[in-house]
Amino acid sequence: MSSLLPPPLARLLLLSSAVALPLAAAPTAEWPQWRGPQRNGIATGDAHLPEELNEERGLEKIWETGEEIPSDHYGGHGSVAVAGGRVYLSVVWHRDEPTETRRIDGDVLSKLDYRGTGSLPDEIIEKMETDRLGLSRRLRGEALEQWAREWVETHIDEKTQLSLGGWIIGRFKKGANAIPLPVYDTLRTVSNRVFENQAAIEAWIDEQGFDPSVRDRIVQAIPNTKKVADDVVLCLDAETGSELWRFQFAGYPSGRASSSTPAVVDGKVYAALSEHLYCLDAESGDMVWSSPLEGKKGPASSPLVDGGRVYLLENRLTAFDAASGEVVWSSTEAKGSNSSPVVWNDLVIANSQGKVLGIDSNNGETVWSLPGGGDATPVVADDVLLVLSTLEGRNLAAYDLGEGEPEERWSIGFLARRYSGSPLVYEGAVYHLCGDRHLCLDLESGEILWEREAQSSISSPLLADGKILVYENRGGFLSMIRAYPGDYQDLGRAKVGALYCASPAIVGDTIYLRTAKSVAAFRFR
Repeated sequence: MSSLLPPPLARLLLLSSAVALPLAAAPTAEWPQWRGPQRNGIATGDAHLPEELNEERGLEKIWETGEEIPSDHYGGHGSVAVAGGRVYLSVVWHRDEPTETRRIDGDVLSKLDYRGTGSLPDEIIEKMETDRLGLSRRLRGEALEQWAREWVETHIDEKTQLSLGGWIIGRFKKGANAIPLPVYDTLRTVSNRVFENQAAIEAWIDEQGFDPSVRDRIVQAIPNTKKVADDVVLCLDAETGSELWRFQFAGYPSGRASSSTPAVVDGKVYAALSEHLYCLDAESGDMVWSSPLEGKKGPASSPLVDGGRVYLLENRLTAFDAASGEVVWSSTEAKGSNSSPVVWNDLVIANSQGKVLGIDSNNGETVWSLPGGGDATPVVADDVLLVLSTLEGRNLAAYDLGEGEPEERWSIGFLARRYSGSPLVYEGAVYHLCGDRHLCLDLESGEILWEREAQSSISSPLLADGKILVYENRGGFLSMIRAYPGDYQDLGRAKVGALYCASPAIVGDTIYLRTAKSVAAFRFR
């Protein structure tokens, strides 16, 4: 743990003369952490949304930050928190700097169209490559596209099609120009190696005897820069978007995996960034303490503050003292870094790898373990636990919580490319709006009440005024759906241009969201 304050030049003080109300006097209608006030995606306080979204009753943009705020590989997908009339965002802020050294890292492999094929049997991989190299040059255009789709449907199982189908079709369309798979295997052997300069890395590439055209593509994909990063927390005025303060400290380039949302509790901001968990004064941005993350650099898990402790999945579930940052306990059984934990009574519930765990909040010991696991945040509603997981055949499950091990109420399975959007529970119904589907189930029985195909993926929805707000078309639009189990009632949508991997926040009649390059606020007309 460190109590060092950030260098004066690394933190910009108040840039606005506006005086904010103390956080203790803030209204109850806030969005102070990941998934809102109760960590369940449901807004509290008064929210009066229109009965439909259209050109007349749509969303009006009231402000957008002017400075570019990086996202994805350069700034992750963390969401905003809103408390005390302020908007908070934590970002591992990457930038490129010139360097003499060279690397063939994940970004280079991505430029070269590398995808892991671990789920494909060897015989399918061999046939795929044989058929690709044997394609007739006369097969092109729509005919080639149709042939490739039929090949995938014939040889690849439905689940694998979701993750690798498009990539395989792309390789067929490239024909003999696609990089041979053994080339990727060779490149991966030096993914952690740092070459002294351009001459050194080209000498190694030439030693491998690659085809000249492949050799040139590899050389062109290697940048002459390296990524560096700072840990940044921004505080913006919720009414104007003006920057009130900025905390900045030297960080580690941890990539887009760093996608954590800060938590604002009792006048403090808790933010998990690249190598540290920080506690900041919410009014001034001054650092109260920092504690090193001993697990994954830059977790996507968002801090949970409860009972004087901060809980975070950083490859293991860790409990920090909220006042000092000291580690209270650490559970090596609760693994992962994407899902965020929730609390129920004296338990911390975490979606781990391959299972869902109930951890004693006092000592970190595992109380019970259930089948599950994945990136979504669990939801507790009236002593019922809802878990979205990657477990085949049990992708959404409900459990009754009690004194002993939870008892399964029901479970269902469905195919999706990703199982990441956390569910909503409202008035006896469960809503799952992710994985390219909008799905409503009866909370008691698990009966599917309605289901629709939809272009919603990764992001988690929110609920306010009896209506569900969810991204569609990769965040291009915000759709509004009535939270009604009787039938699917689409109430329209508005164009917002959001960062689709992040999730929106709502306070009153204002939506706060992150775009690919900014933070923006929209107000319902």
